[in-house]
Amino acid sequence: MKTWRRFIDSGWRVTIPKPIRRTLGWKNGTEVCAHWDGFEITICCPKIGCVKCPDISRVGALGKVLIPPRVREEARLYPGQVLSFTFPGNQIIVKPEEQQFRCSACGSEHEVRQVLPNVHLCKLCTQKLEAAALQSVKGAEYRVAQGK
Repeated sequence: MKTWRRFIDSGWRVTIPKPIRRTLGWKNGTEVCAHWDGFEITICCPKIGCVKCPDISRVGALGKVLIPPRVREEARLYPGQVLSFTFPGNQIIVKPEEQQFRCSACGSEHEVRQVLPNVHLCKLCTQKLEAAALQSVKGAEYRVAQGK
């Protein structure tokens, strides 16, 4: 079974992969529901009277779906988190990937490491920050040497 990976954007939206949307016939404005069962998120078309689906969202531009507040709290999701999508039939199964981190400055997932508690930076942003800090220190040393 094919698996797709997508990340949660800063507005708590996630893009449903195009092949899945096409197969289900979901277009912009299609109502969908999402619920968390303790292990995975299920996204499907809402059924009348379904007690599992109290949170209704709509498919937006480019196939984005808002993750309802209750689902993201129960699943302990966070912006930037990568989710894996599988499509076993008429519903989408979404599982949070293992702990992964994105750069706090640019959002990259490439060569990211923790530089302070809860602050993760990629290699490029770390180099830029170190260069800016070095310039600041050199400027301070110059002002001290000049007696300013």
